[in-house]
Amino acid sequence: MNKNLVMRQRFGFGAGDMASNFVWPMITTYLAVFYTDVAGIDAIAVGMIMLLSKFVDACTDILMGIIVDRTRTKWGKCRPYFLFGAIPLGLFAVLTFLVPDFNDDTKSIVYAFITFNLVSTGYTIVNTPLSAILPSLTDDKNERNILVTFRMIMAAIGSFCVTTFATPLINSFGGNSNKYSYAITMGIFSIISIILFFFAFSNTRESVKSVNSPKVTFLQGIKAVNGQYILFIFIMFVFMLGFAIKQAGVVYYYTYVAEKVDIIPIQAAVTSISMIASQSCLPLFAKKLGKKNSMYIMCAIAFIGNLLFICSNNNTTLLIIGTAVVWYALGFLMGMRFSLLADVVDYCEMKSGIQAAGILSSLDSFVAKLTFGLNVTLFTFLMKLGGYIPNQPQTKLAKMYINIGFIGIPVLCLIVTVILLRFFKVEKMLNSEKVQ
Repeated sequence: MNKNLVMRQRFGFGAGDMASNFVWPMITTYLAVFYTDVAGIDAIAVGMIMLLSKFVDACTDILMGIIVDRTRTKWGKCRPYFLFGAIPLGLFAVLTFLVPDFNDDTKSIVYAFITFNLVSTGYTIVNTPLSAILPSLTDDKNERNILVTFRMIMAAIGSFCVTTFATPLINSFGGNSNKYSYAITMGIFSIISIILFFFAFSNTRESVKSVNSPKVTFLQGIKAVNGQYILFIFIMFVFMLGFAIKQAGVVYYYTYVAEKVDIIPIQAAVTSISMIASQSCLPLFAKKLGKKNSMYIMCAIAFIGNLLFICSNNNTTLLIIGTAVVWYALGFLMGMRFSLLADVVDYCEMKSGIQAAGILSSLDSFVAKLTFGLNVTLFTFLMKLGGYIPNQPQTKLAKMYINIGFIGIPVLCLIVTVILLRFFKVEKMLNSEKVQ
């Protein structure tokens, strides 16, 4: 592949996750706030919506993995879903922020449950193929790291645009006093997302594995799973749970604990810049230090960043420094997740002789969405324990529980991640096979 095509593929692959990040951060960061503070849905009900939806995700994610592995088209087995899944995802995202005035709490909860599951399914349709496609784009390990870097940097740019401009846009359309302000904002981001998915479809090529490889059944795909894959899933679940809970608490923390709602756009910008900076270093760190050692270092940096929040006493400068340090590390770790997934898929296929990238990637996708459902469930549960009242100054107890969600649980997840990483051997095993 010539240099021009290589660069087009890098930007095309990155555009896929940038597209997702014009939609999903609105869901993870603003949907709970919209439900509780605009639609008037009880916080516990919101948590249950997110939690129960994971049972639906368990089915749709695995089903999508099977579909991807059994897809055979002239465009490949993953790329077609960038084309056909983009518009449904954008439409469902807008509907999620349009809870009608039913004058009936039960109907509002049912509507929220249905539309949240629709947008989750739409996300599955495009994101499972996006994760599964990496081993098909190249078999060069260094190029994979570069592709992941492009993916994560462009994803961070998409997330930056949402987290930086969402609040000003929502406010410009009337804020919480206008129930349509969130939907209009989501509509703008959805249009951008659709365009980016079309770009991703046009600029990627599945060149490594033949589209004529045998179709894989679900049971065959499961046979490709081994102990290292299961460990990888556990590691990613723990890490992403801490990541997701911290993300879910951003608006609540700065609004009610730090009482500095005006710096939310600033911290969003710092978050995105820090993630872009760390993800730019991913290929270099992975090559020089190894993926596993790099992750140890980043977990330690994230721990230090969380300590800065504890010691900040709500000082703006320390809050911003803590944000930069924490999200530098978390951004690197999130990027490493996709690089490790490709390695784990290779390892499973090498050991089993079964090509099941779709099914293996779908389980990882389910774990990601599970954490981004549990994050809201856990955070809203903590707020309920603390006596959280929407749009009101919070008691010391409520602030303490918000701190537990925003700082305490993420720190605990980092510690457990480090412990589990000690038993993860895929990088070493693949290098051994390569030497042989």
